[in-house]
Amino acid sequence: MASNSDFQEEDFLCPICCDIFKDPVVLPCSHSACKTCIENYWRYQGCPVCLKKSSMSLPTVSLTLKRLSEVFLQTKNNRDVYVSDELCGRHKKKLKLFCLEDEKLVCLECRDTRRHKSHTLCPLEEAIQDYKASVETEMKIAKDKQMVYIQAIKRSFQTEKYIEMQAKRTVYHIEHHFGELYIFIDEEKKKSVGAINMEMISNIKMLKDKSEELSTTITCLSNKIRVVEEGLESDHVAFLQRYQAIRKLSRTHCTVPDPQLVSGALIDVVKHLGNLEFSVTQKLHQSRSYYPVILDPNTAHRDICVDKTLTEITMNDSDYSEDIDKHPGSPERFNLHPWILASEGFDSGINSWTVKIEIFKGCCSWAIGLLEGSVSRHGVIDKGVWSLVYDEDVYTAHSGSKEPVTLTLEKDLLTVRVALDWDQGLLSFFDVDNDLHIHTFKHIFRNKVYPFFSKKCDEHTLTILNGVS
Repeated sequence: MASNSDFQEEDFLCPICCDIFKDPVVLPCSHSACKTCIENYWRYQGCPVCLKKSSMSLPTVSLTLKRLSEVFLQTKNNRDVYVSDELCGRHKKKLKLFCLEDEKLVCLECRDTRRHKSHTLCPLEEAIQDYKASVETEMKIAKDKQMVYIQAIKRSFQTEKYIEMQAKRTVYHIEHHFGELYIFIDEEKKKSVGAINMEMISNIKMLKDKSEELSTTITCLSNKIRVVEEGLESDHVAFLQRYQAIRKLSRTHCTVPDPQLVSGALIDVVKHLGNLEFSVTQKLHQSRSYYPVILDPNTAHRDICVDKTLTEITMNDSDYSEDIDKHPGSPERFNLHPWILASEGFDSGINSWTVKIEIFKGCCSWAIGLLEGSVSRHGVIDKGVWSLVYDEDVYTAHSGSKEPVTLTLEKDLLTVRVALDWDQGLLSFFDVDNDLHIHTFKHIFRNKVYPFFSKKCDEHTLTILNGVS
């Protein structure tokens, strides 16, 4: 039997894939090929080497040839381990060319073999330049991608810190609000207990005054009874001489009315306990403010600052916040326009809210209006937005990318009511202080819209006023 050294690589190359046989079959014409490679080829074109066709079905895998191929491949791999990287593993010649199809180094003798004869080969220097340039380009992309992920991790870390700070502040405000509720309830409790104590003292005093009256009557009756009894115990002459006076005294009880139970002396329990929780809650509602629109700080541009009631916005001082306290980037947050959205949007019905504008001399810009919830909050926003804008002493009405409408107003706006009729497609602005209509947008709304607020200077505040929407 021939040894492995008697075989050449060409003896085990498939004429179709030009690689070492995998599950080889021997054709009727004695040529061989991989089973998977020859299946479709055999049906339509016959033998890939001699092109002879046969009506016979495809032969089964030749186990002998398969075993020889595996042994040769294993021997080749073992041999290549000990061959210098600069020498061809098959011909032991210096590697001087690069096969572009196989992307492998080859020697001059490999160039003339059947496997590489139809391939494109180039000198190593050219291949090195082209492939290094290709790899360097891919590496630059990979490094850029790596930097993106590093920045994402950094933002994630900053967001974690911001969440912790956000939670701490929110807990502080919750405790503050509940503290005010506790104070209110405690005061109401003290008022209720105090009212009961006052009623108790008043009723007891009334009973004591009544008891004193009864005691006075008892003393008077006792004195008269004593005089009558002394008269009865006197001698007959003296009794008869004083009979008229004694009889008159003895009949005194007829003129004294019987004592009556005091009405209204008991504590009015119903007044103090009846619907107590409801009455306290009603007082609580009357003493607290309701806002038809609440601001969502998670949508605020990093220059926008929201107060603890989530109803007033100002501008952040550029030197105020440390990095840990700055707003982290997120899809919900505006990254270009200094805007903030309300926490809830509208997709039906009639809604309204009122904004107070506190203006100082030199105020540069503010805006209020509506924004479609589907509009991206990153970059320039030129669609799905309707707004009333004040910029450098000029009032304008903006609708997306359309030309803004200049508004003529005799007085500066200090309080503006925004009225939305979503179903009718109407968005109106009113000057509350002067009871004037400012402007109305007409648009068929199809998506949920959110109230938005904007300011570009720290010389004024925008405040949502309380009241029923």
